[in-house]
Amino acid sequence: MTTIDPRMGAFDAVMFGVEGDPLLRSVITLVATLDCEPDPAIVQDRIERMSLATPKLRQRAIGNPLSLVPPRWETDPNFDMTYHLRWERASAKAAGLSEVLELAETISEQDFDRSRPLWEVHMVTGLEGGKAAFIIKIHHAITDGMGGLAMAAALFDLEREPTTELPPKPDAPVGHTLDAKDRIEQGIQVEIKSTFSDVKTTTKTLADLAKRGVTDPVTSAVDAQEFAASAGRLLAPASEPLSGIWTNRSLSVAFSVIEVNLDDLKKAAKSVGGTLNDAFMAAVTGGLAAYHELHGENPGSLRVNMPINVRSANDTGASGNQWVPARFTVPTNIADAAARMRQLHPILTQARMEPALPVSQVVYKALALLPRPLTTSIAGGLMKGTDFAATNVPGPPIPVYMAGSKVESMVPFAPKAGAALNIGLMSYDGKVFLGINIDRAAVGSPEELTDLLAESLESVVAVGFDK
Repeated sequence: MTTIDPRMGAFDAVMFGVEGDPLLRSVITLVATLDCEPDPAIVQDRIERMSLATPKLRQRAIGNPLSLVPPRWETDPNFDMTYHLRWERASAKAAGLSEVLELAETISEQDFDRSRPLWEVHMVTGLEGGKAAFIIKIHHAITDGMGGLAMAAALFDLEREPTTELPPKPDAPVGHTLDAKDRIEQGIQVEIKSTFSDVKTTTKTLADLAKRGVTDPVTSAVDAQEFAASAGRLLAPASEPLSGIWTNRSLSVAFSVIEVNLDDLKKAAKSVGGTLNDAFMAAVTGGLAAYHELHGENPGSLRVNMPINVRSANDTGASGNQWVPARFTVPTNIADAAARMRQLHPILTQARMEPALPVSQVVYKALALLPRPLTTSIAGGLMKGTDFAATNVPGPPIPVYMAGSKVESMVPFAPKAGAALNIGLMSYDGKVFLGINIDRAAVGSPEELTDLLAESLESVVAVGFDK
């Protein structure tokens, strides 16, 4: 089967291109624990099926740093499953989650071999009690958190006994190599024309707003003011963090995990008329504020980068990114957990409803057409002033199994991308797992911060039991 390989989407291309600055690396890491060691042959089969069902897992990114079009996905002629699926044996006899996290830290910060597809799966065996784990590392240019879960669904069963009723494997893809002339033509036809079309549409939207000013000047002035304010919140450069103690950045990371009952967190949110995301962010901001206070700092507010999901109800694709980044400030001056949830609710609601969100997509599409060094410089100005990032991804609501092993936990570690830390929430089988990705140069005491976040989470949960 011969296919014409596509070019990266706008967000994908920007996230791929900004890695000229290693501090902006955009790698998603998932750590899952298993109650026993899985069947190696079934693991091999399922991961191979996953790679065949998702074309980008068999493709490498081909592009020129000075090109005016995004990199092209090209089927890897040297695809080698043994490179992407690796088996690791724990060195310590009593190795547990902490040893797995140490391995995941090292894996997550190693750059990809860009002559190959941008993903790896590490199966870790020999853990205490006969348990195992697996670490999935995938570049954000391939997919986002929601897409990654849809992709990983090919690995799981709903019962311990692996199903044998699987369709035949599709044929491995055969790439269609473009020469220089074809690549230029494809870039002009598909990418540059598409971008100018989007810019034209956005310009028309702004023109319509101006026309309404003639017939309804008061309403139009309010709309224009709101749009301008929204665009400023989303796109204004911010090269300096608001925190006075989280100013350094490095490639050294610390991974930690916090676990809580999903129903308890939902109950707390419901008790104040909020959402799960309100409770999550109240726990996060409470812990971050406590850490700053402990170190003699009171910033009053911190800047967060939070992805806003723009997938439609009908969009179930596993690859590609369907989100836009929202950067905004959150207050850190409310000690009471219930009051903090109420305070955050309108702020988080506004972030999801920003009028300028569609324009930000056009801006990133234009950025993708710039030479990568310039893209890195501009995007870095949008990212490096972020204090922390946070993301919330719903996982399977019921237990799932992998090659005869029950998945006990799923912990996401989202990329810091210039922030001091990223806190990812994933729900799975009635539990919530917070994966905390901390820059050791920014946060001097990762263990202390994790403890304070856990205490803050407990205080949020307690709100639901006080009602």
